[in-house]
Amino acid sequence: AGRAAGGSVTGGRRLGFGRAVGTLATGAAAAQAVVLLARPVLTRLYTPEAFGALAVFVAPAYLLASLATLRYEDAVALPATRRDAAGVTALAALAAVFVGLGVLALAPWRAALAEALGVPALAPLLPLASAVAVALGVASAAQGWLAREGRFRQIALASLVQSVGVVGVQLAVPGAGAAGLVAGVVLGAVLFAAVLAAGAVGRGGAPSGVVAEARGADLGALARRFRRFPAFGVPASLLNQAGARLPPLALAAAFGPAAVGQFALALAAVAVPVGLVADAVGQVFYVRAGEAHRAGRLGPLVEAVHARLSAVAAVPVVAVAVLGPDLFAAVFGEPWRAAGDAARVLAPWLWLSSVAPPLTRAFDVTERQGAELASGLATAGLIGAGLAVGTASGDLGTALAALSAAGTLARALQIGWTFRVSGARVGVGVRDAAGGALRATLWLVPAAAAQATVGLWPAVALAALGGAACVVPLVRQRAVGEPPATRG
Repeated sequence: AGRAAGGSVTGGRRLGFGRAVGTLATGAAAAQAVVLLARPVLTRLYTPEAFGALAVFVAPAYLLASLATLRYEDAVALPATRRDAAGVTALAALAAVFVGLGVLALAPWRAALAEALGVPALAPLLPLASAVAVALGVASAAQGWLAREGRFRQIALASLVQSVGVVGVQLAVPGAGAAGLVAGVVLGAVLFAAVLAAGAVGRGGAPSGVVAEARGADLGALARRFRRFPAFGVPASLLNQAGARLPPLALAAAFGPAAVGQFALALAAVAVPVGLVADAVGQVFYVRAGEAHRAGRLGPLVEAVHARLSAVAAVPVVAVAVLGPDLFAAVFGEPWRAAGDAARVLAPWLWLSSVAPPLTRAFDVTERQGAELASGLATAGLIGAGLAVGTASGDLGTALAALSAAGTLARALQIGWTFRVSGARVGVGVRDAAGGALRATLWLVPAAAAQATVGLWPAVALAALGGAACVVPLVRQRAVGEPPATRG
């Protein structure tokens, strides 16, 4: 069904919610396995200063990427026909190309910008941020189309190819310092976009691709129909991304690139793996949420997804909080012990930061971009205030504690806002979040006892067993409000 232009919402075989998430999560796990296996090597090949420079490069590059599509990719799941969905996808991709190329006009000021960021040596590499923005923008547009079509295996493959590209380059050129780390990120973004774009075009016997479908779409009418996405979504995204990307920039200016390197590793070791699973949930949730909203059951779906995400994300975050500095020193090398301290302090923020992003899709589904903008203002304001208080103290530990407190409050408010716009019950959300955190903590108590008595590695083994015992039943169960598998 839905193979012809102007056909139904999706085409081909339709995976159930759990299986679709499982497909994406498997790809994310494979991609993260590549990264995690390489990271102990990379932390011994590159200095904290090099990782700090990478974090400073990634912040503006990913900020640009999130804005380059003008947020049209968030509207891909909404049109009733494949033709119009393809047109919206084309709008997002074209916007990314033009915005990315426009950013190159700032190249003459790259030295001044690198100096302002506290990493003057980064100046020659800053123009590459536009390449990352274009690649990730095109990838985001293609990903929206593939998710709508239910082609989650292509998305999973792209994640794996991206990780292999990033790690391959970074391992190959350790003598290049920060430039080697940046080169890996750039190549990974390009490969990610190439795999997703090839799938969206529809080669190799796939359903008719986005290019063929978009030929009959009225791009001008679609741009007007979904004008709320660039009008409200772009500033909201800017604020949300500022909250995410501002900390490494502010910490670099206040405490130097080495401190940012420790902070970045803490995030990468905890937030990135969990975030990839959350991203998998978010992609499937967005497609299903549109249907649930039309059927009047968006609230129960939000409650179900929030409950499962809260419980699953709590396990690795609590494990890192328990094992902390000893684990980081053993895995990444003794110079990285401070990253374990940072991860322990940031744990509450990292947990809610893994839960909130998929649920913010409720703003797009309900077309409540005004509420999303208000949420973004609150988030950016709280994180900015936390950074201001923390950096003014002159102590890195105090700065991280203030950032964690502000970020935790910001994410809690954001989750509450998504419950409100979707019609979900806030009280149920609070109960499920507390239950998930408590369950993870109880399962990891033996690991904490083992670390205090017999050593780190028995504690790691017990943490892995306890985590699996906690997560597997949650992954396998079918939550209330979750739609069954169907065939499109």
